[in-house]
Amino acid sequence: MSAMQRPIFWSYWKKRKYLKFTKHQETRMLIRLGKLFLLLAGLIAVHASAMVYFEGFSPGDALWLSITTATTVGYGDLSAGTWQGRLITVICIYFFAISVLAELAAEFIESRAQTLEAKRNGKWRWKMKDHILIVNTPDEDTEAYLSRFISQIRQTPELKDLPIQLLTRKYSDGLPSKITEFGVVHYDGKSESNECLNAVNVAEAQYIIVLAKRPQDEISDSLTFDVLTRIKEIGTQAIIAAESVDDLNRNRMLVAGAKTVMRPIRAYPELLVRAIVAPGTETVMENLFYHSGDHLARLDVVFTEKRWKDIIFVSVENNYGLPLAYIGSDGIVTNPNPNEVCSGTSIICMVKEGVHICVNDASNKLNSTA
Repeated sequence: MSAMQRPIFWSYWKKRKYLKFTKHQETRMLIRLGKLFLLLAGLIAVHASAMVYFEGFSPGDALWLSITTATTVGYGDLSAGTWQGRLITVICIYFFAISVLAELAAEFIESRAQTLEAKRNGKWRWKMKDHILIVNTPDEDTEAYLSRFISQIRQTPELKDLPIQLLTRKYSDGLPSKITEFGVVHYDGKSESNECLNAVNVAEAQYIIVLAKRPQDEISDSLTFDVLTRIKEIGTQAIIAAESVDDLNRNRMLVAGAKTVMRPIRAYPELLVRAIVAPGTETVMENLFYHSGDHLARLDVVFTEKRWKDIIFVSVENNYGLPLAYIGSDGIVTNPNPNEVCSGTSIICMVKEGVHICVNDASNKLNSTA
């Protein structure tokens, strides 16, 4: 094997060993502990039988003596008196059973330590169902974004009790405490791998969120599309939300299985959470940021003691837009109760593109209502 080939082979071998470890660690641990336990139980059974035969003990006393001797408790209430019984005790208990028990305890402690380390480093395959799976993490300000994003998930009634798992290569040394305090776990793997997608149980997830790795780079859309295609091949009933850097790629992602697609907005992860709970709202929310199409406008009209439903009626009837909030003496009031009596200096409306509103006309018609 050439020097050029050796690193490639070594990397491949390590990868296969890593995947095998993460997939079968728990099974191997249980098999090893089971074998040691059966061996210990067999030695105790042989010793107890010998105590019944050579010492004339009852089965209960014989078993009691065998267990207390193997565990080095040694109450002294029973003991072997014949040379045959003592010889069996030395061979079965002193030579073997005590050593096997110590080995069993050591194996259990070591396996627990390995399990905790694997879980902390993202090498543990969690058995999850009906969970929220977040695929990829932002390259910049990752911790701040995830903290805000997951905090909003925990505040959303429909999502707050669901387990959350991350699929990312960002935290191979463990998640920050700021993230784990939300009860989040992670798997250290690539999103562009069927093996890793199966490891995070995409088929059993209730929600899947595919984040753009680099929100300013259109190449991220290719990676997102590849992930969506792989998830579709594996099969899932999850509601999938994906981020698309280029609006022209939205339809491709919808065809690939995404239920909702929106632009990456790192400053407001709350918008993505809302899109997950109520697919379709992302289009409305995104339009609010642009003047083209439906957009928000401020209508500076003074009104006094008008019911909010009357303000809505006048505004919609005269094509002034759909009122969403008003500005009064206490600041901005959003979505008041329909029967609430309002007074203010401005109304914030969602207006259609190309609509021009005459402020004087709007003020006269609004204040002419009873």
